[in-house]
Amino acid sequence: MNFSNAPFADFFGCATSDRCRFFRLPARSRILVALLAIALNGCDRPQVTDDHGHAHDPSDAAQDHEHGGGDSLVYTDYTEQTELFVEFSPLVAGQGSTFAAHVTRLADYEPLRSGVLDVVLSQGDKTVARFRVRQPARPGIFTPSVTPRDSGEFELAIEVADENLKARHELGTVTVFPTRDAIEVSQPEPEGDITYLKEQQWVNPFATQVARQRPLRPSVPGFATVLPPADASALLRAAADGYYSSAKLVTAAQKVEAGEILGYIVPRLGAGEDIGQLTLAVERARSRVALARQDVNRLEGLFQRGAVPERRLIEAREDLEVAKVELQTAQSRLDQQAGGKAQAGIALRAPIAGEMTSVNVRPGSYVKAGDALFSIAAPDRRWLDIRVPERFAQNLPEASGAWIEMDRRTLVLDADIGARVVQTDTVIDPRSRTASVTLEYPSGKGPALIGSRFAAHVFSGEAKSILAIPRSAVIDDAGQSVVYVQTSGETFARRPVTLGISDGNYVAVQSGIQQGERVVSQGAYYVKLATIGGDAVGHGHAH
Repeated sequence: MNFSNAPFADFFGCATSDRCRFFRLPARSRILVALLAIALNGCDRPQVTDDHGHAHDPSDAAQDHEHGGGDSLVYTDYTEQTELFVEFSPLVAGQGSTFAAHVTRLADYEPLRSGVLDVVLSQGDKTVARFRVRQPARPGIFTPSVTPRDSGEFELAIEVADENLKARHELGTVTVFPTRDAIEVSQPEPEGDITYLKEQQWVNPFATQVARQRPLRPSVPGFATVLPPADASALLRAAADGYYSSAKLVTAAQKVEAGEILGYIVPRLGAGEDIGQLTLAVERARSRVALARQDVNRLEGLFQRGAVPERRLIEAREDLEVAKVELQTAQSRLDQQAGGKAQAGIALRAPIAGEMTSVNVRPGSYVKAGDALFSIAAPDRRWLDIRVPERFAQNLPEASGAWIEMDRRTLVLDADIGARVVQTDTVIDPRSRTASVTLEYPSGKGPALIGSRFAAHVFSGEAKSILAIPRSAVIDDAGQSVVYVQTSGETFARRPVTLGISDGNYVAVQSGIQQGERVVSQGAYYVKLATIGGDAVGHGHAH
C-alpha cells in the first residue's frame, strides 16, 4: 500500500518516494492509523458479540479514540506459549474501543498468523461479555472492537487459540467508565526509553529469557585438542623398507574391519640377486618344506605309539613353520624380480575395526621401516585433551567435564551427554607450564575432527544456584558489559551488568539485573541499533 500521495503520509513520515521511515507515534494515534490502514485495505470487518447478543462493527469505534483526557492502556503478558502486547483506549459503557493486540508465538518468536482471539470481561466467576475476532488483521495483530454495556470494575482476559496452541492472558482489573468525562487513567510508564516495535522484532533475530536462579559450575580456562581414543585407535607403520602396493585405493573416512588387508610392503631386494638365484632359493625352500612336513607326519605316528617324546614332535612342527616362511619370502622375492604380483610383499592388516582417520601413503610410494602409513579410530568416540595453565592445575582433581565454543555454538561435554573424565595429569609440563585433563565423549555430541583445537573451560567444582542469564544476552558496549531488559512489549531499558562465572550458555549476574526480569537473549545488538534509529533494524508500522 502506497501512502506517499495520501494525506496519511504525515503519520508515517513519508516523503514523495515509496520508501517510508517509520517512527513511534503516540499510542492513541497509532491505533487510529491502524484502523485507517485496515479500512483502506478493504479488510473484512470482524463481528463481535457480547453476552447480550449485540453485534459491533470495529469501524464504529474509530471515533471513540478522539475522547479527551484519556491515554491508551498498555499491557504486556506472557504464558508458556505466547506473549501478548495490547494497547487500547479506556473502556466507556456503550462506547467502542478497538484493541491492537500483538500476539507472538514464544516457540520461535514469530507473529501468530492465524487463529481466534477473544476479549473477555468477567465479574467473579461469571463471564459478562466476550468479543471475538476470527483472524488477525495482519500477521500477529488482532483488532477486536470492545463495547461494554455497563460501567464498573471487571476482570479483563484475552484468550487466543489456533490449531497448535491455546493460551489465556489474565490482565487484571479494568474499569469501564460511565462517560468519557469520567475517564481517569494513571497507568505507570514502563522503564526504559528504547522503542523496538513488534514488527521489527518479528523480522529480525529476536528472543528473550527470564533471569532466574540456575545451577552453575565454576570452571578454569584451557586449550583443547581432539584425539582418537587411546583404547580404540591404532597407528599402522611400515615393517621394512620397500614400496607400498595395493590393488585398491585406501582413503580417509573409509570403514575397515579388523584383519582387513590394506596393502603390501614389497621389500627391497639384496644387491647382486638375479632370477636364477631367486629360483634356486625357491626350490630349496620348497624342498625344506616337503622334508619338514614328512618329518612331522612320521613323528606324529611314533608319538601316538609312545616311541618318541612330545618335545621331538614340537620341534619338528616349529621347523615346518620356519620352512614355510622361508618359502613365502623366497617366492615373494622371485615374484618381485619377475615383475609379478602385488601380493608378493608383507601384508598390512588393520589391527582393529574402525574408520581410517589418515592415509599417508599411495600405491607405488617408497617407504622406510617405521613410517606411519595409516591411522584407524573407532568412529563413535573421541578424546579431548585439555591443557590448563599451571596456576589452575590444583583445580583439576575436581574436573567433571568441560564446555567449548564451536561454530558459534556452546557445547557442554559432561555426564548429561555421556562424557566422562578418563585421566587427569597434574604434573606440570616443563615446556608449556600446563597440566592436563582428558575427556571422552560420543563423537556425535562434540567435535569429531581429530587434531582440531578449541578454547575450552574445564568444570572444576560443584554447581551452585546463582542468578544467571544467557551469555548471548551480554554485549560489549564501549568496554562495558550491557544487557537490554524488556520492560514492556515494545519498550526496553539498557542495563550495565557485573558478571560472574560462566557455565556453558549461561553466565552469573552479580548486579544490574533482578530475578524475574526478561532480557533480550537473541538480537540484543538490534535493540542497541534501535537507540540510533534509521533503517538499520528494519521498518516498523505505526499501530
